[in-house]
Amino acid sequence: KGPRQPGPGSGPAPPDSDEFGSFLYWRPPLPSIEEELRELLAISGSPEPPEEHRSSAGGASAGEEEEDEESDEEGWITPSNLKQAQQDTGHCDTAPVGVQVGCVTTDFAMQNVLLQMGLHVLAVNGMLIRRARSYILRCHGCFRTTSDMTKVFCPHCGNKTLKKVAVSVSDDGSLHMHFSRNPKVLNPRGLRYPLPAPQGGKHANNPHLVEDQRFPQQRLSRKARQKTNVFDPDYLAGASPFAENDVHSRAAQLHLRDAALGAGRRRLNPNAVTKKFVKRR
Repeated sequence: KGPRQPGPGSGPAPPDSDEFGSFLYWRPPLPSIEEELRELLAISGSPEPPEEHRSSAGGASAGEEEEDEESDEEGWITPSNLKQAQQDTGHCDTAPVGVQVGCVTTDFAMQNVLLQMGLHVLAVNGMLIRRARSYILRCHGCFRTTSDMTKVFCPHCGNKTLKKVAVSVSDDGSLHMHFSRNPKVLNPRGLRYPLPAPQGGKHANNPHLVEDQRFPQQRLSRKARQKTNVFDPDYLAGASPFAENDVHSRAAQLHLRDAALGAGRRRLNPNAVTKKFVKRR
């Protein structure tokens, strides 16, 4: 059979137009770039505005910039408006009225004594101190107080229950304690789970529970201390490549160094923070 001839009613297939393509069925047509170029050329070819319009526009923009600068400068305290800000808030460095003689000190204990004696106490900036507040440690287990701020455990009951409390002394010498209403002051952290089993050995790492608890001396191993014996016949200088270095002992792994003997392995960074109570594998 020969090739099939098209019928009289059937013509050539119409080309697929972009308007009814499958790609445009779900996506809108993209904008034409030629139209945007024509708009840009029309804007660039427009005549320049007269000088009057340009001057008015420049004046308006300058006025807007000045307003922005003024709004930015508002609210800032500078050396030029410091006195005015202090007067507005009521904290002015003017000398107190009726005070001719006063004592200037930064010691809180001395300030309390001077206030109890009825003398005028002045601050470094010249302001009159009417009430001095200091801090003490109060045990929330036995309710005893101590003024030694270096204490960690209560000197009366021996528990680690000391909390910092602000106190003030009135004119008659009575002591007033100012407690905080924040319940997070008495933090129950560390009371939920039991304590770990105590460790033994020369380099044990146990929590500090009581004030007179014994801790390891953290001394070096005997091999590391023998390194500084200059009278040893097998002694070698530390700079020698054949010198023995202790790198396998527990003291060397913990980077311990005996300051009295000057031996042992030094830490690379002496300012590095050491973590306590770290779980080691």
